[in-house]
Amino acid sequence: MKTALVTGAYKGLGLEWCRQLGKKGYTVILTARRLGKAQAAADELVKEGLTILPKAVDVAKEAQITNLAAEVGKEFGHLDVLVNNAGINSKDNPDELVVRKSTFLSELDPEEILKHISINSISPILMVKHFRKLLNKSDRPMVVSISSWLGSITTKDSMRGHYSYCTSKTALNMMNRAMSIELREEGIISIVVNPGWVQTDMGGQKADLTPEQSVGGLIENVLEKITIEDTGSFYQWNGTKHPW
Repeated sequence: MKTALVTGAYKGLGLEWCRQLGKKGYTVILTARRLGKAQAAADELVKEGLTILPKAVDVAKEAQITNLAAEVGKEFGHLDVLVNNAGINSKDNPDELVVRKSTFLSELDPEEILKHISINSISPILMVKHFRKLLNKSDRPMVVSISSWLGSITTKDSMRGHYSYCTSKTALNMMNRAMSIELREEGIISIVVNPGWVQTDMGGQKADLTPEQSVGGLIENVLEKITIEDTGSFYQWNGTKHPW
């Protein structure tokens, strides 16, 4: 039985990851911070004939990650694919003051930056820390962490500010790169990906790609093709390498 776990999966890209992995024959563990939201999303996909198991986890709380790993280990004994999709972006906060604290140098709030780094950068690595033993029991273990073109230092030459989100994604890229060197010895492939500009709550409806196109491209062009030699890389949704 192929198993996959997706964080932040009750809507948007996370939900689409669950849908498409389910169609590929995976039993998918769909997670959200609240079990009710995870259950409602899972029910939607079960109606499509997919095998989906809802679980609650707040990725900002390591104790909950530990408990989830124990549950998954007891129920499945292994994990083939981990998709670190959960994340936050200050620009989506309805509180204009919070947005300004991440956008303008004159109003920059270090606590806002640290909150983004905790959830967007550190939590994906902690997920691997606690699911490592289960990944090692897979024939082809893979970790996919959702990054962003905004985390690329090379391409950061036009958009001003946006300190919290951009910094957190750049930190994620480096942390994954460091982790991948360690995991390479165990045969665990660990990459970061840019899903593109996607029509989600975060991306907005004017974005270029639908969730179906983005996730479909990542599965077909990246997930199904890369090998351990590619671990630590940064990929576009279409399978090309993204500049660091």
